[in-house]
Order: sequence, then C-alpha cells, then structure tokens
Amino acid sequence: MTEFDPKLFDNFLGPKGENHDLLKRLVNRALDRHSRWRAASYADDETLYPSARETAPALEKALDRLLDRAEESVPYFHPRYAAQMLKDPAIPTVLGYLAFMLANPNNHAYEGGPVTTEMETEVTDLLLRMVGFEEGWGHLASGGSLANLEALWAIRDSREEGAVYFSEVSHYSWKRICAILRIEEYAEIECDADFRIDATKLADALERKPAMAVVVNLGSTGTGSVDDLEAVLALRDRYGFHLHVDAAYGGFARAALIDGDYRLVPESEDVGVSAHTRRQLAALGRADSITVDPHKLGLISYGAGAVVYRHERLRRAVLNTAPYTYHKKDKPNIGMFSLEGSRPGAMAAACWLTYQVLPPNRAGVGLAVRASIAAAREFRELIEEIEEYVPLHAPDLDIVCFYRRGAESTVASANEATLAIYERLSVEAKDPPFVLSKFVAPASIAAKAAPELDNPSGEPLSALRVVFMKHWHALDEFRYVRELIDVLRRTAR
Repeated sequence: MTEFDPKLFDNFLGPKGENHDLLKRLVNRALDRHSRWRAASYADDETLYPSARETAPALEKALDRLLDRAEESVPYFHPRYAAQMLKDPAIPTVLGYLAFMLANPNNHAYEGGPVTTEMETEVTDLLLRMVGFEEGWGHLASGGSLANLEALWAIRDSREEGAVYFSEVSHYSWKRICAILRIEEYAEIECDADFRIDATKLADALERKPAMAVVVNLGSTGTGSVDDLEAVLALRDRYGFHLHVDAAYGGFARAALIDGDYRLVPESEDVGVSAHTRRQLAALGRADSITVDPHKLGLISYGAGAVVYRHERLRRAVLNTAPYTYHKKDKPNIGMFSLEGSRPGAMAAACWLTYQVLPPNRAGVGLAVRASIAAAREFRELIEEIEEYVPLHAPDLDIVCFYRRGAESTVASANEATLAIYERLSVEAKDPPFVLSKFVAPASIAAKAAPELDNPSGEPLSALRVVFMKHWHALDEFRYVRELIDVLRRTAR
C-alpha cells in the first residue's frame, strides 16, 4: 500500500506544502470566477464603491498578527503529528468551500441555497450508496455528536419507550445526549479485551430491559475498535430494537471495500483491513441508521458530519417548519428534517467537489483509508519487536494504543513509565520529534486488555495512542512509521 498513486499526491497540499503552486493557481481561479460573477450580476447597476481598494492597512496588520499566531500552532498537517483525528484536508475541499463561502449560502431551506442544497442531496446519495443503503435519506451536519443527537431524537419520538444501550468505550457524547433528551434508562455495556461491545452482556441486558435503541461503534474514538455488528444484528432480529451505528470515525473505511458502482468487491480480493473489520463493514447496510463523518476518514475539513437513515419514516419524527422559510414545497428543504437550523452551503460544496475527484469508493477515498490502516498495522507489528512496549490491541482501523513496561508488572509501574514517554512526545513537550496522545483505560477494561499487569489499587491504565489518519504514514515504505519506532526505541532506553 506504499506504492505511488497520483491521487494521494495531486489532491493534497502536502506535509511540506509541495503543491503550493497548484493550490495558489486554483484559488486564484476560484476568486477570479467569483468576482466576474459578482460584476455580471445586475450588470446595469452602478457600483456603490467610489474606487477600488488595493490596500487596507488595518486589515493587513491584523492579518499578519493572525498569520503569526497560526505559525505558533501545532503542525497538525504533518505525519509527525499523530495525536488526534486531524486529517490534512484535500485540495478540492479547500476550493469547494472557498468558492461558495464567498457567497455564503445557507442550506437550511432551498431558497437559501438552491445550488448547494442540490449538492448536499447528491453527496447524501453517495453516502447512502457507500454505507450500503439501497434507499433512505439523510443530510450533512456540523459533526458526529449532533448527528447522533438527531438520530436518537428521531428514534425516541418514533418508539417512545425502552432503554438505550451502548458500550463503555462509546463516545462521551452518548451519555450527554441521553441527558439532553431526558432518556433516563440507558446503560453502558461492558467491552471485551479488544474494546468491542460484549454481545453476551448486551443480550443479558436486553433480557432484563427491552431496548429502544442499541448503538454499535464502528470505530471507537479511543482505540478505533469496531464492534461485532453481525452479532448485534442477530440480537436486533430477535429483540426488535432500532440499531444505530456510530460510524462517525470509521464509516468511510467501507470505501475500501466497494467498487466504482458501489458494490462490495469479491471476498477473495484483498482490501487492506482485517477479516473482522471487513465483515462488519460489509454488514453496515443492514443497520437502521448511521452517523458517518466526512471530516474524519472522508478527507474533508471540520465540520462535516452526516447522518443517514435506512427508512424515510423517521423524517416525520423530526419534522419542523417556519412561516418564513419553506416555501418551495416541490424542492428539498433539508432544514425541515434536521436538528440544525442554519448550515453552511459551502460545506456541501466542499464535499461535492472532493467526491467528484476522490469518490467514496476504492478508487478514491478508499486509497487513503487503506494507506492509513496499513500504517497502523505496520506499526503494530514493529512495536511488538521492542521488548519495552506492549500493544493493547490489534488495530481494527488506524489507531494503535500501547504502554511502556514498568520496573514491576503493575498498572502503577506501567503508568509511571508510559507517562514519562508521553511527556517527551506530547503536544506540550519542547520540540518533540513526534506528537502522540494518551488513552486512559478504566481499571475494569485494563484488566481484560492487559491481564499481565497487577492492579491492587484499581487505578486506570494510561497508554500511548497513535492515530495514523494521515495517509502520508504509509508512503515511502512507511518512512514515518519507521522513524517513530526508532524514536520510541531510543526513548525507552
């Protein structure tokens, strides 16, 4: 997965700004076209400006201050930054957003953004095909948390009773969402040693209390773990709950499995993911609703989330209207069926242009996804060769967590040794060669994931966490993966 592919180079600015001239030329093209459009609109109107301005001293000084502060930030775009889910956005994303940000359409109602509303509809249709829904509906959102909130709101108001179950490593927003929606009956289900929901424990909970909804993780934000969707689907067929998949992080990994017609490739064909992950991705289209974020593995900048539903009946549960907006009854008014009001049409344009060039299938987004997962798997193999480190799991996607062995075989000793490494490789360290993040596993989970460690005081286990979301990590024979391994080896001495 490290071979040269033009799509992984031509469509990104690059970690050292390699495509600066290309982006500059295309940005100028977008600005020139937009200015010509402004000049041609109501062409007979005289200008309101006494003269054109070529300088603006106050603005230029403020811009310089802003750019100075920007250079003080963390180089999130570089493969040496592997701490959080920060993807280097594709050039089409930047151009699509810029081209429509200049006019500032609002996709709440069709009248506020006719062109970008149609683009959003086309993008949603692509997402439906990518996840495996033969029909259904959905829309873009500002992020996964809001998309999850809307989905559970629709489920609650269409079902009205039953508990909500999700795993103990699910995104922190789920408990907050239940509080917002006044859903008092919810429970976190235990995970197994691979940080996946324990289907047996879930079945026990379902026997005790019927479910309104069960949430499955397709890429937990801590470890990237992919729940056993197949097992939960079998439970849904038995108990009849609504199955929502929180695939905000990992949903776009399905792009690696589908061809140009959005059909699953033959099982005999290598798609670069584990057998477990492949089975769950293949089964994704059997879920009832899915959160999937373009701004994670989908190459788009923040904030571009999305929620898609297999059935249109849930539209009625979230229907809202206003006397001054939804007048085009024969046109798509997305805001009538979404939690958010005003939404930037520019983000729909960013997604649309990106997926024209890099479609959400194996020939587009799938290339970058496979590269990221390949880097994580390569790292997992190499870190096992260093005696001082212990991986907590095999990567389902592109996150790997591991800890540093301590002087004693205890959680406390491992934490001390691990945090010493983290202090030298965190965002707060001085000139760190790499920037990693930290994952804290509660004692109950640590006992399963790291059973070799005694934990008499019952404290959480701190692990180092590497996010290989940037496909750059797989290029040049995994150069940066190998450099990170060398740094970890030296740091452990």
